Amino acid sequence: MAGDLDVLFTHVEQLRQLAEDSDGAADSARVYDFSIRWGAVLHGRLLRLTYYDDRGALAPADHIRYTHLCAELRDVAALADRLGLAPPPLGKKPTAEQGRTTSGRRHTT
Repeated sequence: MAGDLDVLFTHVEQLRQLAEDSDGAADSARVYDFSIRWGAVLHGRLLRLTYYDDRGALAPADHIRYTHLCAELRDVAALADRLGLAPPPLGKKPTAEQGRTTSGRRHTT
């Protein structure tokens, strides 16, 4: 999990740098390239960390870093919006029941 946290913190810093660089923020190809990586990281690694944190499965040090990461993501949400990037999916934590039918089977769509 520490590797996922490292990647996410790196992307938060890259987002800040991109937003601060007026040339970079105006470069649609650069923003597009970053947006692909940003979306993949948020909807892969972040959701996985959230899943494990919700179940108490993160090591104490990783839980502290995850909590700090969530605060950082809230801080950069406006920057992501300004650049037209996917917003961090905070406050929409996946639950064990999401994506399940009443029979308990996962939807396959």
